Amino acid sequence: MAENGTDCDQRRIGMIKEQHNGSFTDSPLLSERKRRDREERLNIVLWKQPLVTLQYFFLETLINLKEWTIKLWHRRSILVCFLLLLAVLTATYYIEGTHQQYVRYMEKKFFWCAYWVGLGILSSVGLGTGLHTFLLYLGPHIASVTLAAYECNSVNFREPPYPDQIICPDEGTTEGSISIWAIISKVRLEACMWGAGTAIGELPPYFMARAARLSGAEPDDEEYQEFEEMLEHAQTAQEFASRSRVTDSV
Repeated sequence: MAENGTDCDQRRIGMIKEQHNGSFTDSPLLSERKRRDREERLNIVLWKQPLVTLQYFFLETLINLKEWTIKLWHRRSILVCFLLLLAVLTATYYIEGTHQQYVRYMEKKFFWCAYWVGLGILSSVGLGTGLHTFLLYLGPHIASVTLAAYECNSVNFREPPYPDQIICPDEGTTEGSISIWAIISKVRLEACMWGAGTAIGELPPYFMARAARLSGAEPDDEEYQEFEEMLEHAQTAQEFASRSRVTDSV
């Protein structure tokens, strides 16, 4: 039994060696082919080859639409539930009634959260300006709330006009009743939404890099290629160490 296991391991090691030897002999051809493919991809731009670029664009659009249609058809029950929920929310928004005060409140909160999420996305994306929206918007907002809280000895600012304008509440407050936790509680929504926006802003580069990796397009970066080679060597060494442990145990 042990001899059969040893023979199998030896045959497997021999096959892997043959595969590695073949990859070493074919590596110059593969490198040359990758270089030619990379040059061809770089030449496919709108100002050099407009017809080819538009052709690939429309083909890719059609392929994506087909894939999305198939996915929606497979998840048609979820799509129907979503459309029904959207219809109910639309009817609730436009039908008059006593519930409109809650609708207006939720609408205001929604746009307020969307505002801070958008600022977080802009801070993460950067847009080439290097400006951080925390220093421009979130930081001054927290500072103004903190100063007003210590001045008014309260965070129960009248709403509205808060957060557009901070006015001290009319009711009297005791001295020293304000705490740092009350201020944190007052600005936690804005801070959390801004943080969520910064996280969302990191997703497009991740998906672009993932799509490039899955499509086989490697970045034109020598450091990236060296890193890939290092990972391949590390994986080969790990597989060899694992096979050695298996052989020794048998």
